[in-house]
Formats: sequence, structure tokens, C-alpha cells
Amino acid sequence: MQALTDAKLGLLLLSDTKAPPALSDIYSLLEREPNQVQSAIQTPNARAAALATANQDIDAAKHLILSMLTHRNMLVPISFLPAEILARIFHFVVFSESVQPYFPTLKLSCVYFTHVCRRWRQVALDDSTLWTHFSDYPQNSEWIAEQLSRARNAPLVIDLGGWLGNHMFSLFTPHISHTRELYLRNWSFFDKKISQEVNIQKAAALERLELSMTNTAPMSKHHLFLKGPLPELRIFCTSGICFPWSLVPRVRLTQLKVTYDVEVPTSKASLRDDVNQLIDLLVNCPSLEVLTLKKCLPGALSKFSGGQTIHLPQLSQLCLDGTSSRITNLLKILKLPPSTTLCLNCTSENTATYNDYHILPFLLAHFNDPAPVKFRSFRIILNDDMGHVISMVASTSLPMSPIPHIHGIQASNDPEFSLSFHDLAEPNNRVNILRQACNVLSLSNLESLSIYSSTPNEFINWSKIFQHCTEVTTVKVSGCGTIGLLQALTPPQRADTTWTACGKGGRGGKRKRGDNDRTTGPQVPDDSDGNGPAPVHVWIFPKLTSLLLEELNFADAVPGLGVLYDLILSAVQRLKANEMPLTALHIDYCMIREKPARALAQFVRDFRWDHYTGNDVDKGDDREDYDDYNNLDSESND
Repeated sequence: MQALTDAKLGLLLLSDTKAPPALSDIYSLLEREPNQVQSAIQTPNARAAALATANQDIDAAKHLILSMLTHRNMLVPISFLPAEILARIFHFVVFSESVQPYFPTLKLSCVYFTHVCRRWRQVALDDSTLWTHFSDYPQNSEWIAEQLSRARNAPLVIDLGGWLGNHMFSLFTPHISHTRELYLRNWSFFDKKISQEVNIQKAAALERLELSMTNTAPMSKHHLFLKGPLPELRIFCTSGICFPWSLVPRVRLTQLKVTYDVEVPTSKASLRDDVNQLIDLLVNCPSLEVLTLKKCLPGALSKFSGGQTIHLPQLSQLCLDGTSSRITNLLKILKLPPSTTLCLNCTSENTATYNDYHILPFLLAHFNDPAPVKFRSFRIILNDDMGHVISMVASTSLPMSPIPHIHGIQASNDPEFSLSFHDLAEPNNRVNILRQACNVLSLSNLESLSIYSSTPNEFINWSKIFQHCTEVTTVKVSGCGTIGLLQALTPPQRADTTWTACGKGGRGGKRKRGDNDRTTGPQVPDDSDGNGPAPVHVWIFPKLTSLLLEELNFADAVPGLGVLYDLILSAVQRLKANEMPLTALHIDYCMIREKPARALAQFVRDFRWDHYTGNDVDKGDDREDYDDYNNLDSESND
């Protein structure tokens, strides 16, 4: 009887059992002295009953505080947004382009929305499209199952790698029927069980399928992820997987990309079948907008095509990578719209029966039919660091920046033309390719030119190549092999009759004996076109306004001119003396001392220098003036 009395007393002290306690009652109970409460409870049963009541009161207090927070959240401005607008904001955060692909955990941004407040959680859970994207992270089967449940029947985007594990991937196979995009990267196609699970699923909603392996390997029959109808498939991409062309789905493809790591030789017995299958595939995909074939082109395409022409009327981009002959043979049988952009990466062959020049007539036909494509920017790279390489990029638009940085050098965001040759056996071949390619392309409207060359002793008659490019205003010169171009940028002295100004109607004359002007270049050798000796110097780009110099050593010797600094100083001096329009001179990653660099600043309005002097400059060799930088007015007064 005493225990029951103590329990009742404890309950009365701690709470009102008829209704949830008010906040003021909770405060009053908390303010009681602990010994008052303990003295009123004398038995274990009473203490247990009082403790249970206290827990109930705590829960009630939490509920009261949460209710107050909910009421407060309803008063903030964002709570007045309709649920549709709030969900749209969630989409911008989750699917923002700023999310880095190397941090797939950021795709879990939608989880954070559910932890802010009750309304945000409900809006996020009601929108199934927020939960449709899956990647390898986190590798938690419970979370994958929960996210699939929240996505319900919305179209899924599944981007997985082989390291996810078979037990994880099996969670997705029942949902392939409503998967819109499926990416299987670095996947082991030799797991027969997983392949069979996928193959029995109907992928009626699949629009994009990408399959890749780290190393090029054949795909066996039981590893094909291509069985069954794919009526909505528009984009099909594979990388590192060898398979017959007949296995590519014959649907309304708009993008087809097949990439091998290395060019896989085709046996003579299957060569004809391989060619016929590729031709049949392209013929049955007239809706193609993007076609990329790298290291996978069969040989003798034109030989086995039977003179057939493949029309791709909607193709906007063609990217090919392989030997020069295989790329040329494919171009022979393709009929492309004039607006198709070309990205051709050729491996030189230089055989007795074939040379790399065979591809140039097709470029001429493509970019001049029905009217010549007028290019405005042009980039050239001549690199010997990885074999003899030449790369050219041309665009009808100008770069985003008037003078782009060397590490982000691009003719434009979307160049219409890109051509490169690798492993050229003869270095002179690339000079001939460059000259002939420039003759094929329409460069009369060229405004921006960027040239990088790492070969110091390679002679290129830049004046001959660009003599018709009189509209150029911006030039970027990089590398020690561009000294000849800098010579061509230097206008003649007014009294010098041995120089010819392109576009000005000038006529060169004989040079006076005894005239030993050290800024005049050496005699140019005969042109290979058989037209006799070229003029001593042909001045190009009379409208030049911006000049960027990169990766140059201003102390390098220039035959007949002293050092490179003398040549550049002479160029800017004469441009100013002749009232030419050069207004900007930028020097980046060049070896030049501060005083000579500052001396150049007086000749242009916009002068920029990154203050890089190079590690190879001899600090003990006091050549700050490069022989004569103190005599800056010696030529400007001529």
C-alpha cells in the first residue's frame, strides 16, 4: 500500500497524467530540487513508474518543440514557394553541371534536402525524378534499394563500374525495363550470370547505352548486352570491346561511337565480311548526327565497297582515328553535308604505295562544295617530343579570348576542322603536308593564328604559306621553332627595297652592296614548287594588332641577327615607326630579363609580362641589355 502511494505521489510531482504538460509546467518541474523528487519516491516500483512518466514527458516536450519549429519554418519566405518551384530548385542543385564527375558522392545532394525540414523532405520524396541517378557510390545495398524505391517507375540513369560487384548490380536488373541511360564502365563482360540477368530484361525505354573496358578485348556471345528490341535507343557507345559490326542495334541511332585502344588487325578471311557489315550498318543509320570510329576501321574499305556511296544527310560531326589509308578509304565512300565538322587523327604510313597526301583532296572537296568555308582562326602544332607530329585546327569563329593561354589553346569551342598526323617517318613530310593543307583550306579571312613548334632548325617558309592572309590581327608564337615566323612579322625599313609587303602591292628590288643591316634575314632557299628563289623577306600580316610570345628564350642566337631579343625589338620598333596597328604584346613563360622586358613596353599600349625569367638564365652573365637594349632609338630614328 505504501508503494502505491509513493508511485502516485511521484506521478503527481512529475506530470499531469490527464493531458500533455505545458511548457511552463515542464520548466517548473525542472526547477524542483532533485532531493524533493527523490524523497517523494521511496520504492523501486514508484521510481520505475515515475521514470516512465518522465520519458513520456520528454517525448511530449520534443514534440512540442518540433511543432514550434514547424510553425516557425512556415513563416520564413522560402516556405511560401509552391512545391513545384521548390522541387525545381532541388533539381538545379542535384543535377548542376558544376558537380565534378570525379566526386560521385555529390550526387547525393538530394539526401540533404530531406534533413532540413518536414516540408522539404516531403517535397523531395514526392518528386521521384530526384532519385533516378545511380553511380558506384555509396556501395551500400540498403541505400540502393531505398533510392530505387523512392524513384518508383521514373526513367533511371545508371552509371556503374565493374568494381560495384555482382551482388550490387543484381539490384538494378529488375529495373532495366524503365532505365533511360545505362553506362557500364570497366565492366567484366565475362560474368555469364550477370550477362544472362541483363539479357532477359526488356529495355523498351533505353535511349543511351555505353559499354567500356579498360583494355581492348573481344566480347563473347554470352556477354552481349544487346539482345532484345531497343526501340528507343539513340546513342550507342563502346570502348575497348571488339565485336562484329552486325551486333550493333539497327535502330534510329543519332550517335555511334566505337573506340579501340589499339588498332586490331582483321584476318584476310573475315575482312570482306567486316567491311560489308560496317557499310550495312552505316547505310541503315541515316539519322546519325555524330559518328566516332577510333582504331576500329577495317582495311580495304574502298576495295570491297563496290563503288557504293553512303549518304549521312544529318551528320554534324565525324571523328576518325586510324591509319591514313583507312581514314581516306572511308572518306571515299561517305557523302557528307557541307556543315559536317571533321576531326581526323591519322597515323602516318609512308609506304611505297601510299602516302599521307591522299587525304587532302577529300578535304578540298568537302570544304569547298558548294562554297568555300571561310576560316577565321587557325592553330598549328609541330611537336617532336612524341615523334614527328603535326596538328592543325581551323574554325570559322574566333577564340573566346583574343589571346588564349597556351595550356588551353583552342581555335574555338567547336572547330569545324581538326587534322593531325603521328609518327611521320620524314620530318620534311609535315612541312609539305602543312603547306598543301593551307592551300586546300580557305584562309583569306583568317584573323587569329596560333603556332607552336619545338624544332629549332626546321625551315618553313611562313611567308609563302600565309602570303594571302592579310586580315590576321592576332598571332600567338610558341616554341623555339617559330623564329622564322617572327622574321616574317617584321616590316621593312622605309628605305629597304629588298622586302616585300604582302597585300600592299610592293615589289622587291636588289639590295645595295655594302648594306649590312643586321636586322635583315638571310637569303631564303628556293621554294620546292620550282618557282625559283623567293624574295629575301616577305612581310605578312600588315593588320597585326596583338602578339603573344610564349616558351621562347630571348637570348637564343639567330643567324645574321644576333639574338632573338634583337629580332623582336626590331619588329616592334619598325611597327611603331611605320605607324602599324600593333597595340598588344604579351610575354609568358619566356626567358627574358626584367630590363629588356620593360624596354619593349614603350612600343605598345597593352604590354603584359608574367615576370618569368627561366631557370636557365645565367645569373652571373650580365647580358641584361642583350647587347644593345640601351640603343632603343637607333632604328626608330631611321
